[in-house]
Amino acid sequence: MDFKGFFENLKEKIVSLYELVKDYCSENKRNAILIGSLLVLLLLLIILLICIPKKKKNDGVQTKPVVLTETLLIPDGPELQRDYNISRKTQEKWDEQQADEWFEKPTERDIESLEKANDNIVLNITGAAP
Repeated sequence: MDFKGFFENLKEKIVSLYELVKDYCSENKRNAILIGSLLVLLLLLIILLICIPKKKKNDGVQTKPVVLTETLLIPDGPELQRDYNISRKTQEKWDEQQADEWFEKPTERDIESLEKANDNIVLNITGAAP
């Protein structure tokens, strides 16, 4: 390995970078001062983050184990209502007995309230239209 050539190449690049920064600072003094102050501030913040000791969560706090005086009881779940089906097998067509059991005919009041709700929706849509 050619360490001497490596260090010469590195020295050459550092000198060219220094010359580039020097030329930029002489041409743009205001920008150079802003960038330099921001870099110094950033460096100070990094140093502060490294130097500030981190606090541990459990400094001197001792936790006591939980001691139960009685055994835990699991409460009963909610009871299902009578005639409540969790699931059922669907068929393509119901017979008359199933239709009578599950289908509830709407009353006049239900039909009128549905009609009013639909009319309100239509009025809201068409009312905003020019």
